[in-house]
Amino acid sequence: MSNLSQRKRAEMLEYLNHLKEIHTDDESRIALSKIETALTEKKYGLVWEEHEEEVDKKLIHNIPVFKEVEDKKIVADENKDFNFLLEGDNLHSLWSSGRC
Repeated sequence: MSNLSQRKRAEMLEYLNHLKEIHTDDESRIALSKIETALTEKKYGLVWEEHEEEVDKKLIHNIPVFKEVEDKKIVADENKDFNFLLEGDNLHSLWSSGRC
C-alpha cells in the first residue's frame, strides 16, 4: 500500500507527462523538467501516513486560516514586522489545537 505522499506524487508526475505532450517549446520543457526533478529527487525524512486521515478529507473543502495569538507572538525587533513561513505536514495538530 503506497502512502498518501506517494500517490500525490504519482498523480503530479502523470499530469506533468500530459503537460509535456502539450508544451513542446524549449522554455516549457526546461521548466517541466525542473519540476519533475524536484518531485523525483531522493528525499529524507519520516512519513507516517499510511491512510487518508479525517483531517485530509476536511481540508479538501475547508482551507485553514491562521489566527494570530498575541501572547505567542515572535518578536525580532519591536519596530519592525516579523514574518515567517510555517512549513510541514503536521497540520492536523494545528487544526485540532485551534490555531487555524
